[in-house]
Amino acid sequence: MTQNHENLVDRLRRLANDVDRRGEWSNEVIDVLCDVGCWRWVIPKEYGGDGLSPIELLEGYEAIARGSMAANLVFTQHDAAADLIVRGDNAALRERICPALAAGEFLLTVGISQLTTSRQGGKPAMEIDWDGTRARFRGIMPWATAPGHCDAIVTGGVCDDGRQMIACMKTDSPGVTIGEPMRLMAFQSTATTSVTCDGADVPADWVIRGPAEKAMGRRSTVRPLVVSASGIGLAGAMVDLLREIAPKRSDELRVFSDDAIAQYERVRAEIFDAAEMLSQGVGLESRKAEIRATVNDLVIRLSLVLTTLAKGTGYLSDHPAQRLAREAMFFLVWSAPEVVQQQTLQKLLVGNQPD
Repeated sequence: MTQNHENLVDRLRRLANDVDRRGEWSNEVIDVLCDVGCWRWVIPKEYGGDGLSPIELLEGYEAIARGSMAANLVFTQHDAAADLIVRGDNAALRERICPALAAGEFLLTVGISQLTTSRQGGKPAMEIDWDGTRARFRGIMPWATAPGHCDAIVTGGVCDDGRQMIACMKTDSPGVTIGEPMRLMAFQSTATTSVTCDGADVPADWVIRGPAEKAMGRRSTVRPLVVSASGIGLAGAMVDLLREIAPKRSDELRVFSDDAIAQYERVRAEIFDAAEMLSQGVGLESRKAEIRATVNDLVIRLSLVLTTLAKGTGYLSDHPAQRLAREAMFFLVWSAPEVVQQQTLQKLLVGNQPD
């Protein structure tokens, strides 16, 4: 890790347990991300951003997750929304909003699961009436991270002709109702919830793309590896704690920690090798699910090793081992299509059984 990343990890880690225990939104976490300049990462240099390379972005997401997965969830959702604006078709919107994003003055989230993994088939979860001057949204965004603390949400829906549209919607717009935060196993501080639209209007100059057959369009080259890089960050946090705990255990138990750390190092290398290939234009479509399932398998197994070696103390609610174990479960459901679920279960339940 670079010195900046080490500083970021350290500052977030010092907040992580307290934020998790309180289960409330933390402006302190947002302040750390601002201080380190994270908001500039995904924004092109011409708009005041850093324009980081895809691999540099993944290393940044890994570092945030190593310090605090809750911070990582908020930030990756913000960046996913910002990336859609940066790569969208609306140049005027990009020029208007990107400088504020780079300065950390405008916080985004994304609510597009209704177009990707949730409620596919049948009636669209989010319908749009489009008259060429404004888009009127009616329906639900099943999952959105921290919409009540964000200035806008990048969302999408389906028009009556079947074409899709994505737009940047102000969260205080009339017709937008933000639900109460869901009660989650982890990340309660992210205020994740659903958002309902009942005739919420978005003017044409805030439309990012569409109507189009597939409005999501072009995204960052390594966007498919963001969740996996975040998982490696969480795995790194567990490895850091294992390195503190394992020396206090017997030689017979330490061998399991050593094996788990070696597996972590192999998988991390695999992720960044894949990122390098993607950045060079080598397609990895056939391997995306396998890579993600490998990361899922890693974080679940590391959580078991860590909980075992932490003993009874690690089962206390204020111990980081307990928090990290709960957070590991999130990777079983976070942007996990059925093929990823199948391969994850194959690895967990079958892949390591004796012949």
